[in-house]
Amino acid sequence: MDKNTSPKSPLSKEQIVEAVSKTNVEVYPEVELERFKELYAKRNGFNPENIEVANGSDEWLQKIIMTLGKNGVMSLNPDFFMYQIYTNQIGLRYYSVPSREDFSYDYDLTISEIKKQKPSVFFISNPHNPTGVLLPSHFINELADAMKSVGGYLVIDEAYGEFALDRPVPEGEHIIIVRTMSKVYGLAGLRIGIVIAKGKTYDAITRINHPYPLNSLTLNLGSELLSDDKQLDEWFDYQKQLQQSLVDAFETVRRHIKIKPSHTNFVFTYGDKARELYEYLYKNGYRGRVYDEENLRNVARYSIIDEDEYPKLKELITEWGKSHD
Repeated sequence: MDKNTSPKSPLSKEQIVEAVSKTNVEVYPEVELERFKELYAKRNGFNPENIEVANGSDEWLQKIIMTLGKNGVMSLNPDFFMYQIYTNQIGLRYYSVPSREDFSYDYDLTISEIKKQKPSVFFISNPHNPTGVLLPSHFINELADAMKSVGGYLVIDEAYGEFALDRPVPEGEHIIIVRTMSKVYGLAGLRIGIVIAKGKTYDAITRINHPYPLNSLTLNLGSELLSDDKQLDEWFDYQKQLQQSLVDAFETVRRHIKIKPSHTNFVFTYGDKARELYEYLYKNGYRGRVYDEENLRNVARYSIIDEDEYPKLKELITEWGKSHD
């Protein structure tokens, strides 16, 4: 329960065999690349000309920092920890805006820090990682305006976007959207990362991309899933049902631990007893994720599991809760 990935494959063995049979390993994946981008664009309402792919969304984070981050990178703390790691790897300045004790954020402070530090790039995951909350549109719009005012770029990391309700995002060449096929799509092993950008920003971040950023088989497998809307709708519903079952299991002990509302495939718990529950579940075969960072010492996070496992998980959590009443 510590990987934030799907417990099952969205593709049947027959579909995988079919995709393999369509893969021409002797030629470069030009046709496969264009087909995948067209299918993804159609599914998600984008222009294919604004889409590019890479080996996981992490590669896009690196490329964005390398090409646009010269005056530093900023994000919230906590947020996806790789923002800082990739910034440090490239040797650029990194700034962060701390959360409150309840892991909410002071929006005015964030805007103030942007105007003070003037970073080139601000990364924001929405829905947020690691808390799972959906940050409000007015805050995202304020971030976009603030970054535009300092000549920078707002990168909206929507790794878990499909778990949330549809919501508008700011537009403009200073806005970059990063997505992945690893979460709700259930294709983590294929490492398909997607970026959506416009104009000179698109040109800047894709100029160091490889001519053929993904191999033919990966693209064909991704296209196999994207080519059947009915199957994909059913798969998304299944993933969201797993998420709801996870939420329901932990709701039984809300009187003992604090739980953030989740718009992702994981649940974020915190409080004085959160680590104790984590240890109890770990000893009984369910390992969540805990953190070494000081501000996350009282946190445990759990991602979705196979539907057959939920009765046992819920029973364990309920028993733990009763033992603490």
